Amino acid sequence: MKKLISLLFYCFIFISTTEAHPGIGIVMDNEGNVFYTDLTHVWKISPDGTRTIAVRNVHTHELYLDAYGNLYGEHEWYEGEATDTWGNYVWCLTKNGEFKKIIPDVEGFLDNTTLIRDLKGNSYWAKKSGNGEVLMKQTPDGEHHVFTNHRFNDIRWIHFSENDNNLYVVDNLAVKKITPSGVVEVVAKDLKEDKPPFGGVADRHYIFGLWTDTYENVYVALYGAGKVKKISTEGKISTVFVSEEGWSPSGGMIDQKGTLWIMEFSARNSTRVRKVVSNGEDILYGS
Repeated sequence: MKKLISLLFYCFIFISTTEAHPGIGIVMDNEGNVFYTDLTHVWKISPDGTRTIAVRNVHTHELYLDAYGNLYGEHEWYEGEATDTWGNYVWCLTKNGEFKKIIPDVEGFLDNTTLIRDLKGNSYWAKKSGNGEVLMKQTPDGEHHVFTNHRFNDIRWIHFSENDNNLYVVDNLAVKKITPSGVVEVVAKDLKEDKPPFGGVADRHYIFGLWTDTYENVYVALYGAGKVKKISTEGKISTVFVSEEGWSPSGGMIDQKGTLWIMEFSARNSTRVRKVVSNGEDILYGS
């Protein structure tokens, strides 16, 4: 009976964690194929709208697509109650469709999954330091160091923008920009709205994915508010999308044609992608 109670308790914690941790990974390659994660598989939406599974049975929150069309993600799993440990590896789906592990199985969680990279191949991740965090940088040859002297509170997500060559981070309820020289600027602070959060999520899960457009506007998926906010270069904040009841945005992107794509997560742990078209009749893919 004690073992059953423990198992049920774990299941409850796992489900609650899953509900509070939707994926943010959605990318488009040069041929117009969209890839996104639903935490079970990575899906592909072809330019003609056909949806297929690109990578099966991988639990990844983020995706990275390099200049050659190779897709990267991770897979993390729970080993079970006997050992109470987690496992993790990083994978690559090559342009030619070959699946391979680029970081083999490790116990626990990786600090640097290499999924946040700039145009020079440097990768970035957050590291605990005292009561806060620092932002780390690793060069392609493996050298790593603290990227900026700025002390962050709780970095939740990191995005590198090819549009302006800056990093953007979700630091608790704020969005911050980090220039290539390490200068930190607050883009928006305290983005929490004065209403009950979606799914009752805590503040540290209130903001999820962020991305930019060619005009250097920043878009933020306010998972806790069920909205996507746009932050202009002048700091003006506006709402550009509101999810239907029972759904909330967790990630998104702007494609080569300037079209807005939004990944949504539901209260029932489903994921879908919405292509926001100009005539107002959005196209939905998935659940």
